[in-house]
Amino acid sequence: MLPLAGVATRTRAGLGDPFLATVFFISPLATSMVPRLTPLFFSVIGFTLIGAALRRGTHWRQLLPRRLALAVCLLLAGYVLLNATWSADRLDGFGKAATLVGLVLISFAAVGSTLALDRRTLIRAGLFFAAGSFVGGLFIMIELLTGGIMTRTAMNWVPLLYPSSPKRLRISHGQVTRITLAELNLNVNLAMFHIWPGILALMALKNAARTIAMIAFFGLLAAVIAISEHESSQAALVGSSLVVLLAWKWRRAVIRALAILWSAAFVLVIPAALFAYQSGLHLVTWLEDSNRARVIIWEYTAEQALDHPWLGVGVKSTSVLASQQRLTRYRDQPEGFAFPRTTGHHAHNIFLHTWYELGAVGAVLLAFAGAAVVMLILFLPASAQPFAAGTFAAFAVVSSFAWGMWQSWFMCAAALLPLYLRVASTGCKKA
Repeated sequence: MLPLAGVATRTRAGLGDPFLATVFFISPLATSMVPRLTPLFFSVIGFTLIGAALRRGTHWRQLLPRRLALAVCLLLAGYVLLNATWSADRLDGFGKAATLVGLVLISFAAVGSTLALDRRTLIRAGLFFAAGSFVGGLFIMIELLTGGIMTRTAMNWVPLLYPSSPKRLRISHGQVTRITLAELNLNVNLAMFHIWPGILALMALKNAARTIAMIAFFGLLAAVIAISEHESSQAALVGSSLVVLLAWKWRRAVIRALAILWSAAFVLVIPAALFAYQSGLHLVTWLEDSNRARVIIWEYTAEQALDHPWLGVGVKSTSVLASQQRLTRYRDQPEGFAFPRTTGHHAHNIFLHTWYELGAVGAVLLAFAGAAVVMLILFLPASAQPFAAGTFAAFAVVSSFAWGMWQSWFMCAAALLPLYLRVASTGCKKA
């Protein structure tokens, strides 16, 4: 019976290898092309890894390790579910809370599932991920250099892809004739998220092939980010590169510093937002309008957060309340202001967004959850830790300036990062 069981296991593994590698190739490629597909591919990758582990006889309880990070993340998700009961849009609030619960459980279980898979399978999946990210980077580069020719063509030919808002488009006779580079900001952001896991996966290669592949990979994706209009990704590229370099020399110190800085951001964000506004940064002419608008949004959001300090206004309430404010405040925009004094549809800062919607309770829980996740980096092989630290730094920088924290594609993109990093780190030698 034992030999037969061994043969069966090898057969299943052999059939599963190509599929797992294919999924890890398609996921970064497809999401780089169409970022809104990120929730779909998070589910595909997560359940593929979990299913592979269960087929190899792993009990489902073994997939969720008894770690502090999981407990704190589940506590945060539970609080968000409770918080949704006083949301301005309860249905949407409960939907986002349920999504967060699912992301936490699937992400941790998928990472745990990798322990049941053989090393060669995971290394191959990591290399296919790097290949998919590279091809996705080529796609974005072509789009940036041609004014989004493929995106425009797809919008005009596929009704489901036709934009709901013409904000960054030029439309003539029902056809999209021009898109701004800012329309590709989501794509560029995903390229930023793929850089360090991709570099990490390429470490499994040998000698000159590894060096050439890493230089080509980093060069392409860095160039994509550099020529784009997404300043948040550009800042993340600089900041995360610095973190990787520092962590290469002082791994543990840098990782602990990241955990401390993440937590400190929740303490400092409100006074920083108020100080920036009081210093007149929203009026200076050397800042772009989008940046001056953020200063106004941050200050107003900080003021509103102080009016609901403990429990917040409720998850996913910002857009609803902003629509109500628009009826009165959008008619009164002071001279020289790039944006009315409103919250906007989101805070463009995860730390402020948390204070406003989830209050102090949510801020404390997310601070602890983020710090606990950072400390999990120490469980990776030593040579993988700098790249994991850089990935978290990139996420933190982007979260400080860009998207709303409840955007589904962004939530799933963040949840995919631990999966990519865990698989990519397989080719590293153990410390």
